[in-house]
Amino acid sequence: MKVNKASMMVASVAVKFIVAALILFLILRGAIFAYDFGFSIFMDEAASGQAEGRSVEVTLLEGSSARDIGKQLETLGVIRDANIFYIQSLLAGNSKKMKGGKYTLSTSMKPSEIMQILSEGPAEAGS
Repeated sequence: MKVNKASMMVASVAVKFIVAALILFLILRGAIFAYDFGFSIFMDEAASGQAEGRSVEVTLLEGSSARDIGKQLETLGVIRDANIFYIQSLLAGNSKKMKGGKYTLSTSMKPSEIMQILSEGPAEAGS
């Protein structure tokens, strides 16, 4: 009986230790994710990460939301993450200023540059 009770106590302590380690691991992973996400929001980095990017033709529908624009730009490879672009546009006050039209953007452009261009509207043909 004493051996059975002692083994149950050891097993109980081991399970508690494993659960505590798992919780600590999950907290650490969450903290790393939150830091990386926050860092990405405030770092204004181009998708290509290089001075020379590739040009991409983009046609945005009039009335598109900043979230939809971000998804489209991510699909085309102009930006890295649509969610980060959306949050950046909210923080910059550009989320409702971006205009539909045809644009030529580059993968070497920073998100702030892209938002500025999209807020100004497409260049008129022949001007």
